[in-house]
Amino acid sequence: MKIPRLFLLASLSLFVRLAAGDVVVFARNDFAILGAGSPVPPRDPAGAAFLAAAQAELGNPPPYDAEYPLINPPSWGRVVNADTAGTLRILRSFAHGLVFHLDTERLQPDHTYVLCINGRPQHPGNELLPESVPGHEAEKYYDFYTVSTDSRGGYHAGCALLLQPGAYNVHFYVKDTTDHKIILYGLEYFDFTVK
Repeated sequence: MKIPRLFLLASLSLFVRLAAGDVVVFARNDFAILGAGSPVPPRDPAGAAFLAAAQAELGNPPPYDAEYPLINPPSWGRVVNADTAGTLRILRSFAHGLVFHLDTERLQPDHTYVLCINGRPQHPGNELLPESVPGHEAEKYYDFYTVSTDSRGGYHAGCALLLQPGAYNVHFYVKDTTDHKIILYGLEYFDFTVK
């Protein structure tokens, strides 16, 4: 009796995680989905304060102040199809982390993808990201959240990402969970500051 119940709970947890909706990400595998009741605040005061600030910002459509196209990647990535596209809108005035809204089109339907910010050794914030690119250890990145596309290959939601304080100049990528190839590529670096 316990095994089926655990399986059901795990399945529901996965469904909730992958459902499109605004999300607050505290760390990899530590997040709160907004809009379905009140999320339980983290126990630590900093996380609870971040959740409150993110809820206030995402609760009303914020005035995003920069927009960046997401395109098919260079040859080292993988093209889903020629019409795949996306848009990343960011809110630089949010001082507690990175707030953005992501829209994608014509990805693989009902499929999971990982959202990533990627630095460069010579750019601000690179040293604040948690993981090193294999073979290029000085270059850092952060695969921070897994999303699922809808039946038409779209994903549309806002996100607040808790990051270490500092200045950042990073790329935004969307990666396929099956092979970790980049399938949407932010051509431009974008700047923001976390206080």
